[in-house]
Amino acid sequence: MVPDAALALQSALFARLMADGDLLALCGGRIHDRRPEGSAFPHVVIGEASCVDDGSKSRPGQVHSLTLHVWSRYRGKAQAKQILAALAAALHHQPLTLGGDSTWVNGRVTYCAVLDDPDGVTTHGVLRLRVVTEAV
Repeated sequence: MVPDAALALQSALFARLMADGDLLALCGGRIHDRRPEGSAFPHVVIGEASCVDDGSKSRPGQVHSLTLHVWSRYRGKAQAKQILAALAAALHHQPLTLGGDSTWVNGRVTYCAVLDDPDGVTTHGVLRLRVVTEAV
């Protein structure tokens, strides 16, 4: 497996999101890899990540699954849906430049959902991204 691919992918993902003016306007620039205590709404959190080996003896590679979370307290689901749409536009079939010893092969959004949080106030959006990387 390529040990630095997951970190390189997260760094490239964060840089892409922070460079997206439409997304930043929708979430007030609040994009985190862990939600700070007391963070204002809405915000995006780069959440769970996993990877599995998908390479060969001659060409190491990985398949990564990443989950992004949107948290909104706007009345209704419209704000969460707008932010999810902006995330999808920034990431679906949009190559990221990875540093280190890994290169982007392909990536796509595989799942989006908007849910009512159990607190009765917050809307939770979920986006899953699948990315394939290979060693350079």
